[in-house]
Amino acid sequence: MHGFHGFPVSEAALMAMLSLARDLPRSMRQQARRKWERFPAKLLKDKTVGIFGVGAIARELAPRCKALGMAVVGITSAPRQAESFDRMAHRDTLEQAVRELDFLVLLTPYAPETKHIVSAKIFAAMRPSSYFINLARGGVVDEDALLDALRSRKIAGAALDVFAREPLPEDSPL
Repeated sequence: MHGFHGFPVSEAALMAMLSLARDLPRSMRQQARRKWERFPAKLLKDKTVGIFGVGAIARELAPRCKALGMAVVGITSAPRQAESFDRMAHRDTLEQAVRELDFLVLLTPYAPETKHIVSAKIFAAMRPSSYFINLARGGVVDEDALLDALRSRKIAGAALDVFAREPLPEDSPL
């Protein structure tokens, strides 16, 4: 069903970016404890999002990110001109591309050549203030490397909609 997921998944990506930037989990914990501690909220404006996988969903997401004042970088196996993208990068240059990103949104399909393409090397190249969002497939990400990146604070956080093993086991650290 090609094209069906563009609107819902692009909105899920925006929800994840806003939740991470505004630290929504922290706000919810404070509300549950009936406690308020000030902390700075980050805006999406003037941030850079990399969208890895430039298909139908990315073409819906990119203009929404632009409307929020974000710079948009497409990461793809076949770089091409696409509306609402500021520039394109080849997926072979992913390690270099992530160095400038505030958010990496993963939308690429799973295939033998994309298995664990987001690896420890990629997380190490990201900024400590960067966030990772996976709305693609679990097998594209090395989940052990992601856990290490989160635990060692190599990245600021992650929002995950998919996992290598689903349903996610209750004892999973993810």
